[in-house]
Amino acid sequence: MPDAPSTRLVYDALLITSLDDAYKPATGPRVTGLGIGAALLAELVLSQHLVVWATKGVDLLCFDERFRPPQDSLALWLVEHIRAEPTSLSVRDWLEFLSAADVYTKTAEHMAMLGLMVRHEYRSRWTRRVESGYEPSDALFANAVFSRLRRQLSLSEQQISVQDVYLLGLTEAVGLSKPLYYQLPSGARVYAGKQRQSLPAPLRALLAHLAAAVADIAITGGR
Repeated sequence: MPDAPSTRLVYDALLITSLDDAYKPATGPRVTGLGIGAALLAELVLSQHLVVWATKGVDLLCFDERFRPPQDSLALWLVEHIRAEPTSLSVRDWLEFLSAADVYTKTAEHMAMLGLMVRHEYRSRWTRRVESGYEPSDALFANAVFSRLRRQLSLSEQQISVQDVYLLGLTEAVGLSKPLYYQLPSGARVYAGKQRQSLPAPLRALLAHLAAAVADIAITGGR
């Protein structure tokens, strides 16, 4: 049987980063991988399977042995990699690993099993090979996440979930600030900043490392 849809944060990150909609472009492949990876790490921190441990100025990711491994196959795939490392690696190392490991495809396949995405094949005009792609099964579902974030910013709602606050920070970190705040009240940025500061320290650390990794890509031209 397919997994229960327990990784909504990572699904939302995929929709935000990889799909065009009426307001925003998609990000580049490396940035998309970093954003989706940061969302998957955040889910595992929120579920207390992973811990961000700061030592000697480095934020390390550790598996919390007090909790059972997640049953969700996408989360379990990452946790098993982390558990297999003889020493704890940094948040930045794991973000780079997830981007290189094509976490986009792994997440899209996971969503396809649940009927949220549709896998299709096409022949590339450049390589002349048959390649795979993914599209949302419902156009409203595809646009709902970004629209929800913009609505919450426009209303400056006091009650906003930790997951959505994290998604706001993620959207900015991957370089989508302009479409996020387009034609919103001037106080929306201030409101979003205050909300991000209320996040638990491990989630703020993940966002900081994501923003730094994306900035490095911009500086090096993707190398």
